[in-house]
Amino acid sequence: MSNQENVGTLDKELLDSINSDFYITKKRTYLNNGSISPLPISSIKSMTDFNIRYSEVGPDSKEFTVYLDELKLETRKRVANLINGHEDEIIFTQSTTEGINMIASGLTWKDGNRLLIRNSLNEHFSNYLPWVRLSVDKNLQIRNFPEEKIENYGNSLVEDFVNVYEKGTFNLVSTSHIIYNNGSITPVEKIGNIIKKRNKGTLFSIDGAQSVGAMVTDVKKMKCDFLTFPSFKWLCGPLGVGILYVKKQVMEDLNPVFIGSGTASLEFVRDEKSKDIKSKRSKESTKYLKYPDKYHATFRNFPGLAGLEASLRYLLRVGVQNIFQRNKYLASILRQELKNMNDITLHEASTEEFRSSLVSFSFKKQNNGRIEKLNSRLQKEGVILAEREIGSRKILRASPHFYNSEDEMVKTAGLIKALIRVLD
Repeated sequence: MSNQENVGTLDKELLDSINSDFYITKKRTYLNNGSISPLPISSIKSMTDFNIRYSEVGPDSKEFTVYLDELKLETRKRVANLINGHEDEIIFTQSTTEGINMIASGLTWKDGNRLLIRNSLNEHFSNYLPWVRLSVDKNLQIRNFPEEKIENYGNSLVEDFVNVYEKGTFNLVSTSHIIYNNGSITPVEKIGNIIKKRNKGTLFSIDGAQSVGAMVTDVKKMKCDFLTFPSFKWLCGPLGVGILYVKKQVMEDLNPVFIGSGTASLEFVRDEKSKDIKSKRSKESTKYLKYPDKYHATFRNFPGLAGLEASLRYLLRVGVQNIFQRNKYLASILRQELKNMNDITLHEASTEEFRSSLVSFSFKKQNNGRIEKLNSRLQKEGVILAEREIGSRKILRASPHFYNSEDEMVKTAGLIKALIRVLD
């Protein structure tokens, strides 16, 4: 029996335990984990325990400060373990979006520098708009791959990337690991190898919002310099926490966007331009603390860190590869049911190798209005999907997670089939 079948049909005791750890399973069929996932009970408890301890011992007491330092270190270690990085390469943010903006705003750019980013048909705007604004503000050149506004996947996407990449020297390349609207997996390891083989100085930034926690992600294999992702999607962590991974070798190239207490110190430097010989000939300046602390001027969501640390413990105990296989199994049930509906078009990679557990679909005729109606009626029935778009075409996206059940997939498909008959 294959691993996928094992995860999909066996270990009933473990699956029942996981299902009971998520309160939402008692209320709804929640298939929108690619937007925001629910918290397991252990993460909710960890945040409650944090706040109780915070209130009991005093938020600014020495005892609590020691505990907080230990929490930050332990969370960094677990994140590093998850992505095969080092604890010193982990920066806490509020979201994927903030992390991407920290990269765009923190690097030093020169007039005419060149960026290569995934085209806007499939790239999430949080990993598109920051680069467009940067190009305007700093007079940079942007190229897209694929060059045409088409959906492209897998090996043919790599070919399109190479065709553009070999036309010039780029300072930074950016793409999402899993595409948010069609669920296709970008071959980031192949792209990373191509980038670094041709020019080690080209920076590689990956948006991991839809991949970290849903599949094994290894920053060393991907050869990325930056990886951004949130706590609150596939990691089943709390809102308001994100992660920015920055490879040690490029850490000094990334300037902090903010500065404040706890990130820098005040120092005095000689003012060589001063003509006043009698003065001390010194002026005030700032010196950043050691990374990653120097990047944390605005981060204060420490209860969120307690929740994230608990969620990471939960996921790592189950095993990310097991979760990936479980989610693919659930998605395959829903995908097959949808394929049997004549009026439905699936948006997916052409081969299984490049398909994630996101299942996206639209109608062949009179699509946009019917998608809105279907989504509204599904929500009234307690089935939660996400309404997204590919260009101007609206789609519905299901993103099951490991706490979902096979029955939920079959019932959701059956409900969609029944509702389609009465949409008009």
